[in-house]
Amino acid sequence: MDALGWLIFLVALLVSVMLHETGHFVAAKRFGMKCTRYFIGFGPTLWSTWRGETEYGIKALPFGGFVKIVGMTSIDEVEPEDEPRSFRRAPGWQRLIVLAAGSFMHFVLAAVLIFAVA
Repeated sequence: MDALGWLIFLVALLVSVMLHETGHFVAAKRFGMKCTRYFIGFGPTLWSTWRGETEYGIKALPFGGFVKIVGMTSIDEVEPEDEPRSFRRAPGWQRLIVLAAGSFMHFVLAAVLIFAVA
């Protein structure tokens, strides 16, 4: 595969990862959970900016992404004022929707691509 093919593949992969993480992020925000970080990639931070209570950014290694939601596990340290907005305090059905929202975005992407090609 030539350089242009690799570049197209990398961009498509990053868009897919971005949409996946956006699914988690939007669902969590809709349910009032506190999201402190939204990053594409892993490793050292190349660029980031703050908007409200969330830091958005790009990391050096384009192998995935993540959204940091306060209180994702029971061992996470959570400030007392943030506890009501933590993931672990949300009802089970809301946590399930937040977890499934990333995968749901892949179905949305597939539908958009199918209609675009058709």
